Amino acid sequence: MKPQPPKTTAKRDRRIALGWSFLVSVVTLWPFWLGLRPDSSKAFLLRDMFVPDSLPENSNNLGINDGAPRALPQDAVLTLFSPTVPATLLASVLVLVSCLMGCYFAAAMVRDMAGGRLSAQLVAALFVVWNPFVIERFLQGQWTVATAGMLLPAVAFLAAARSHGLLYVAICLCGFVPTGLILALITALVFAPSHGERLRSLVASIIAALPWLLPAIWVSNPSQTRSDALSAALFSARGETFLGPLASTMGLSGIWNAEATPPSRTLFSVLVSAALCVVLMLGFKELWRVYRGVAVLTVLALVTPPLLATGWGVDLMGLAISHVPGAGMFRDTTKFVCLAIPGFVLLIAVAVERMDPRRRAGDVRETPAKADSSSRSRWAPRAAAAGLAVACVLTVPAYPADMAPLKRVQISETWSQMFTIISGAPNGKIVLLPPGNYRTRGDRPHVDPGLKLLPGSPMDPGFLIVDGQVVDGNPASMGILSDLMNGKNTLKRNGVSWVLVDWYSITDGAAMTKALQVLNSKGIRRVLSSDNYDLYRVQSPTLPRSPVQDRAPLFVGMTFYWMLMMWGMCVWLWRVTRQLQMNGRNRPLPDKADKAGKADGANSAD
Repeated sequence: MKPQPPKTTAKRDRRIALGWSFLVSVVTLWPFWLGLRPDSSKAFLLRDMFVPDSLPENSNNLGINDGAPRALPQDAVLTLFSPTVPATLLASVLVLVSCLMGCYFAAAMVRDMAGGRLSAQLVAALFVVWNPFVIERFLQGQWTVATAGMLLPAVAFLAAARSHGLLYVAICLCGFVPTGLILALITALVFAPSHGERLRSLVASIIAALPWLLPAIWVSNPSQTRSDALSAALFSARGETFLGPLASTMGLSGIWNAEATPPSRTLFSVLVSAALCVVLMLGFKELWRVYRGVAVLTVLALVTPPLLATGWGVDLMGLAISHVPGAGMFRDTTKFVCLAIPGFVLLIAVAVERMDPRRRAGDVRETPAKADSSSRSRWAPRAAAAGLAVACVLTVPAYPADMAPLKRVQISETWSQMFTIISGAPNGKIVLLPPGNYRTRGDRPHVDPGLKLLPGSPMDPGFLIVDGQVVDGNPASMGILSDLMNGKNTLKRNGVSWVLVDWYSITDGAAMTKALQVLNSKGIRRVLSSDNYDLYRVQSPTLPRSPVQDRAPLFVGMTFYWMLMMWGMCVWLWRVTRQLQMNGRNRPLPDKADKAGKADGANSAD
């Protein structure tokens, strides 16, 4: 039997790891700590991320529009709770809880799965948050993908430890976005110790996927779950320097949008990231010998995105996303480099423990030998841990400052006025101009707030522009927009009740000439003009007799989703309660302990 550390030492390490996780989260994710303070006038607003204080039940938030439900159950959960609990508060809690769980269980992986000492545990906890993948996804606004990446060590440890309660909770938290659920499922399948455990994780993941899986099957148009092949090149891995995409993915970077790269990440940072990966891979032999599946997953996560960024890789991905429904979730290949995080956590333990001459090399599960009086056995592992921690920090040197764009910003009061006006009339479709779902205020690009703030059915065209060509997009929405911009009035017969013009986002006023002719024609009148917004009402639109949208699949899926999460919480609380009861029973009473001590003293005197 392997020697185990004393219980007091284990408890101390757990408390230190938890405190360290809190400290790391405060330093790195400070905008979300500030988000715990409710403020109805502010919202998280950056690129793909828009989380206001409250979200109405419109077609986009509930995923019941004509397009694929890409933001479920994320937006649906925020929508259902936000009338009583601010959505910004819920989002902040989710991010911070995911960070704390990921850091704490990364330390647990090092301690229990690799026999690593406290210094290695602290480095692993730091690495879970302080890496390019997490901050790049936050700066892109994909905050639920970033939280899923931070949660992967928790999923890995809980799956390996057969801790089903918290594992189901972690899977549900990752499942706030479809990509996160896929990441959690892959991680759980690799770390599960038996086929039975893998089957449980698969069933739990399917249940957690029902909020977006059922609407995708029963509500969405199947053609909308496919993507244009041209978008494969847009979302392929990007080389940050002359070293190419592989050097970027080795450092858990390479996001397709160069503007989402943190400002402090320079050529030096890329080189440090690649060097850190090389140093950690020196322990790959030990990882392969003990956790072979984890070793394979780690390598595939690093090399697959660069391979799919080659010419033939882009063609292959383009063929898949244009013919296979739902394959578009995989076109942003750099999202999957975070699958290497659990493997890197174990490799950090190997790198630190290999510096201890008293430790028997060759098994990442060995427990460190007792410390001797030699200087090397005491200080070499600490120096290695300190070096790895510095390398983690240098991959994004100014991480806290780079997170500043995530701080909540003030939103216009005009949105509440428009909400009140539109709510009092029949909920037809709402056209947002200029065409597209992205807007820019100052130097801050962001998704159009109207898609999530307005009631009814705000139309999301969903198209992208690649090399000057329009790809993807909802044909019905794009048809209405095309007619309007070309001066053809088809609004009434297409069920459009409102048209919102955001003049701040219009760079070419001449392009709006024909659209304005339609908006100033008979049967359409302007009802609001404020803060560079013009809201037009279309009189007597042709609304469908029965709603096309069907909420039943969403609510059925959400019911099973919450049942799984609540079941996981109950199982975890029951086990914690049982453990506390067992510890209480095994603890000797004070008087009995004193009598036993006196008896032992008498016997020793005899």
